[in-house]
Amino acid sequence: MSYQVQKLSLFVAQNPALADLPFGIVKGLPITPRQALDMLRMGESVAEVIQAMAIAGMNPPPEDWRLIEAYYESLLRQPGLKPKIYSIGQPEMTLEEALMHVRLRDEKGQEFLKSYQGMLKEMARRMK
Repeated sequence: MSYQVQKLSLFVAQNPALADLPFGIVKGLPITPRQALDMLRMGESVAEVIQAMAIAGMNPPPEDWRLIEAYYESLLRQPGLKPKIYSIGQPEMTLEEALMHVRLRDEKGQEFLKSYQGMLKEMARRMK
């Protein structure tokens, strides 16, 4: 839940004009990002708020986090030299470090998740 609070806090701070735009339904009532943040902080209807965020595309489903974690774990199990991850303007990263960021769901982990989701979209496009 702390991931959602952090994400919503940042969103509300950076997008005040959108903070009061309803995005989902909780307990039969429309909620805004600001209301959702308050509800999460108070521990009120947490599962419903998280579900509304997921439906609205504001929160990656837990399955995506599990899938990317499994992906990096499978890369680590493969025999031989492990590849490094390179990004422009960033130091190289090992697969172990990348997996740690995914498990922490921190900023770098979220970047890896977005990249992984892009691969899934490409897979879906090629299957059509």
